[in-house]
Amino acid sequence: MTSVVITGNRYRVKPEEADKFGPFERTYLAEGDSWMDASAWNQGSLPEFLVRAYNQIGRTRLVINISTSGHTLTRIVDMMNDDLVWWLGQARYDALIFSAGGNDFIDAARDAPAGKGLLHDMSQLAKPADGYACVNQDALKKLVDYLNVNFAAIYQAVRTSSQNADTPIYLNSYDTPQARDAPAIRDLAGPWLHTAYTKNGIDPSLWERLTEGIFNDIRNTIAGWADGRSGVHVVPTGGRLDRAAPGSTGEDADWVNEIHPNKGGWKKLAAVWQPLLP
Repeated sequence: MTSVVITGNRYRVKPEEADKFGPFERTYLAEGDSWMDASAWNQGSLPEFLVRAYNQIGRTRLVINISTSGHTLTRIVDMMNDDLVWWLGQARYDALIFSAGGNDFIDAARDAPAGKGLLHDMSQLAKPADGYACVNQDALKKLVDYLNVNFAAIYQAVRTSSQNADTPIYLNSYDTPQARDAPAIRDLAGPWLHTAYTKNGIDPSLWERLTEGIFNDIRNTIAGWADGRSGVHVVPTGGRLDRAAPGSTGEDADWVNEIHPNKGGWKKLAAVWQPLLP
């Protein structure tokens, strides 16, 4: 017996590939973005390193991973009836481990034209003393309100499912990266924050404080999803990783690229998650 993580698509057609390692003491369903997506090539993921942590202490866990790199919370909700709701109807899980919200913030900063998204266009403005002043607070409020509505839909789907109405939900709260020109391996994606800040004419001396402020907003938003909701737990992952050096362009410290941890980073985060999960 050993702990195993398997993608949902694979488990649908070849469940024996995982089940042969059972029986399992607990089964978890993982949903979300690239921090959960075990299929992210050569990048690693939280479920992968959670399984390693459980194997090291001789515990057996099955993690069925239905997450997708790049997915926003809004995208997950759009696909919910075809994916998450289907899986909620297949079995009773001991926990849903969930990572979403980070991409929504990053996309709101990066994808909109300069000055039309989460960030002010600073190219014609005086340099502020505090980098966080580059955030458009009206846009931030609209984004948070929108994400709150979307998480409410996820919570409702879980709580009204026939088999998982009382399944606990554990929320990833990310950690703060360093904005830098460090795309994903072979330039397949990114950089993300670097692109957003450059597009909006933000002086590099403001980037570190700005990133701290944005990720504090992300964590506060996610913490708010647990307020008044039974069985929703926020995993305190902030401040766990060593930050990459400003200006570095590849793997550095606990980060494989600009916004994703490397193997050492995942190991640190798995050590935070593992004692909290049932």
